[in-house]
Amino acid sequence: MGTSGGPNHFRRLQSNEVVRRGDFVVVENRKLEPWEGPAGFRANAFVKPIYRRQERGPTRTRKLP
Repeated sequence: MGTSGGPNHFRRLQSNEVVRRGDFVVVENRKLEPWEGPAGFRANAFVKPIYRRQERGPTRTRKLP
């Protein structure tokens, strides 16, 4: 698990972020399952932490000499 308590390629939603389809919730044995409930509510309104896949930014390229 990463510093936010979730796997490294997921990040925990901040309290003011809106939950959407494609987010994940922690279940037994610290496994993540897709969120299948309603969307459109703030993450801090749910009892369990909600996670989202981290978006990968553009790859940095190095200039060759």
